[in-house]
Amino acid sequence: MDTATSELPRVQAPPPTTGTPPNTETPPRTVSPPIPIEPVDRPWRRAAIVGLGVFAASRAGLAAISIFAWIGDPGPGKSIGHVAYLWAAQWDSKWFIAIADHGYQPTPDASPAAFFPLYPLLIKLATPLCLGKSWLAALVVANAALLAALIVLYRLTDLELGPKAAGRATFYLVAFPTGFFLSAAYNEGLFIALLLATVYCLRRHHWWAAGLLGGLAAATRSAGILLVGAFVFEYLRKRPKRWSEISALIGIPLGLAAVMVVNQLAYRDPLAFSHTQAEHWGRHLAWPWQAPIDAFRRAGPHFTELWTHNVLELATVLVLGALLLTWRTRSQALFPLLGIALLAFMVSFPSRYTTDIPYPLYSASRIGLEVFPAFMALGVLGRRPWVDRTVLAVFLTTQGVLAAHFLHAGWVA
Repeated sequence: MDTATSELPRVQAPPPTTGTPPNTETPPRTVSPPIPIEPVDRPWRRAAIVGLGVFAASRAGLAAISIFAWIGDPGPGKSIGHVAYLWAAQWDSKWFIAIADHGYQPTPDASPAAFFPLYPLLIKLATPLCLGKSWLAALVVANAALLAALIVLYRLTDLELGPKAAGRATFYLVAFPTGFFLSAAYNEGLFIALLLATVYCLRRHHWWAAGLLGGLAAATRSAGILLVGAFVFEYLRKRPKRWSEISALIGIPLGLAAVMVVNQLAYRDPLAFSHTQAEHWGRHLAWPWQAPIDAFRRAGPHFTELWTHNVLELATVLVLGALLLTWRTRSQALFPLLGIALLAFMVSFPSRYTTDIPYPLYSASRIGLEVFPAFMALGVLGRRPWVDRTVLAVFLTTQGVLAAHFLHAGWVA
């Protein structure tokens, strides 16, 4: 047998390798660190939380005042309902509730016309929801408007000056010496809410919403007409591309026109709201510096009721004016200008110095609450602890005294 044919074929060995043999294992997967997810900022949610917190804290403060205001009172015990009713039964509150219940009744000097119709209208609409009690509806509307004002004030100040200033400004408003009027049956809270909402819309370029809200403000208080100037100023500053949006401005004077229609129907005088201020309350047009000078000159003997009122009103005007001067940024010029306009409007219609109305700056300490840019500026200054503590000490102490006096039917502003 031929052995050559039976040999198996040779298998050639692989060539020798040098160095490190290749790694045949699967390389480990590299895990990248997780990307941090930043929380979504919800500014209106934040504003609502702060506004509700300030509102709740101020309710607690007013409840304490309502309890301890009767120390030394010799009268019989009062029910909780009666004390709550007192917040809706003082001074101008009676006018608003009477208008809500009976409309604009004829009087010799058309005195109800001094009180603009939007707040009484809302009271009337809310009365069926408040067990038919118009005084309760007046408090519900006023406090709901206050809550809205606090939320919008925080949001607007946060947008312009930051969250810390916004929180302080919101609390300073309710802590102001006459801040309790925002919780009583008065229209200040409603007007401030509409005023703030209008300015917020102007800053965000929501022109039609600003026109509508400004019209409602003008139907609440006569100073709402100043929003016409604010609208024009902000509109021109933004250099709009569509000039047709300026037509939204008409909403603001339409609010005042609605008031004039109501006056015409009730008293045959479209300007009855102005005429009755002169006849019933002695208000007249004057230079804006005249009333502060009169309040200083005619303050009366020290530590009397006349002197105390004039000091309170004059101090309000001077402090608010000083705060408005702290605004520096040109892009935010709307705020000091509107604040100065509101302040000038307030002092340009003083009461005549008569025997029964010896207060030239009549109600200035209450109406001064409407000068919201001053509270925004104070929110910035309050970043210094000593300023914040001094402001709160003076504000809250004074408010406690004035609110207790108010509950006892005393005249405050």
